[in-house]
Amino acid sequence: MIRRIRLSVLAFLGFASVVPSLLPAKARAEEHVAPRPAYISLGEFTINLPEKNEQLSYAVISVTIEAAPEAATDLRAIEPRLKELVMRRLMAMADRGVLQPSHTDLLAVKQALVDSLLEFQPNSVRDVLIVRLLYG
Repeated sequence: MIRRIRLSVLAFLGFASVVPSLLPAKARAEEHVAPRPAYISLGEFTINLPEKNEQLSYAVISVTIEAAPEAATDLRAIEPRLKELVMRRLMAMADRGVLQPSHTDLLAVKQALVDSLLEFQPNSVRDVLIVRLLYG
């Protein structure tokens, strides 16, 4: 009886070691980790805010793009254009009063930047990360 159990266990273990090789190659490939996104830092942007009571104020915003891995090289190649696009968009938001100390809707800022970047480079940008926001 014990001998039959041992043989059954050995047979099961032998079958279990063969099962992964029976899976189609595509299924085994999907088991691997998906490619990690690429992060492209665009740096800091200093935006002058509209004057109130003749006081100068500004916002410093650090922006990083989360890109599809296959688009990272193309995005890095046009990084100066991306920086200009982000700068123009932030300046327009400042003029409209979107960037204000203690009244900034970060989700609205992120979405506006994502929309601008996707319009410029469709299917390349996954998200915009605002790494730093400072008012002075």
